[in-house]
Amino acid sequence: MLAIITISFIFALFGLILGYSAHRFTVPGDPIADSIDVLLPQTQCAQCGYPGCRPYASAIAAGEAGINQCPPGGDECILALSELLGVEPLPLNEDYGQRQVNHVAVVVEKDCIGCALCIPACPVDAIIGAPRQMHTVIQTECTGCDLCAPACPVDCIVMIPNEAVEAGKMINSLSVTTSTEQQHLPCIRCGECEPVCPVNLLPQQLFWYCRSGALEKAKDFALQSCIECGRCDAVCPSQIPLAHYFHSAKSEIAIKQQDKEEADRARTRYLARQTRIELEYIDRMAQIEQKKNASAKMRSQEISKSIARVKTRRQANHSNHSPIPPHQG
Repeated sequence: MLAIITISFIFALFGLILGYSAHRFTVPGDPIADSIDVLLPQTQCAQCGYPGCRPYASAIAAGEAGINQCPPGGDECILALSELLGVEPLPLNEDYGQRQVNHVAVVVEKDCIGCALCIPACPVDAIIGAPRQMHTVIQTECTGCDLCAPACPVDCIVMIPNEAVEAGKMINSLSVTTSTEQQHLPCIRCGECEPVCPVNLLPQQLFWYCRSGALEKAKDFALQSCIECGRCDAVCPSQIPLAHYFHSAKSEIAIKQQDKEEADRARTRYLARQTRIELEYIDRMAQIEQKKNASAKMRSQEISKSIARVKTRRQANHSNHSPIPPHQG
């Protein structure tokens, strides 16, 4: 029975802590900032001049920052922000840096001294280790922000290209280039491709969306249902490689979806880290206040003891120097 009561008390205590945290760290909703934050790459690199993507998004929403201060996002991010906010796109402000290929951090094991200085530098808690032990980077969670490298006193952290990401984007780029370089006549909107589609899609409409880059609209027209059988290619009088366009578009959608999932994961880790830092700060302040109170109480007790000793000494001195009674003759 005592164990049950103890466990219930612990769970109740955790519930109170979580409830307080939810109330204490709730950020007033800002739909514009939320929409901007979704478009940012979530590298949390602080190159924009703000400590993270969310603060930068809030600054843009408040009109305090430009839409061209994010080197990792590059021109794609700038165009997306300009469309969202209804403003003219601007070239990337290179005062904040230049766009580079995707990188991940790697710890050179033989040089790591276990100082643990890189751990607090990581904005998404992607570095694990302990003092005087070798550290390592969780590469699937690393955003390539490059903030850990300057924190290392022995330069044992190096940034290397994220080969998996870059290879996927390169393949997609080559695929799109090949499809656009193939010689074919313009689409004449004959509609011959529609009856032969075994999954009842509209290849002609999908072609226009894929070619113009309107991938969201292509998804609405069930692009993902295309089995790339090539029947539409065979009947096209303009010899348009429709299946190749559809394959390239689906590859690009897959890469964007992967980027979005990685950005969402990085955002979650960043916010969790900020919450942890705030809780640690509150706990540290509570400990300091507790120590102050204990020190003040101890000082008060010492003062009381000192006063008591002085009183005792004065009484003793008073007794030793009492006046001699006069002689009785």
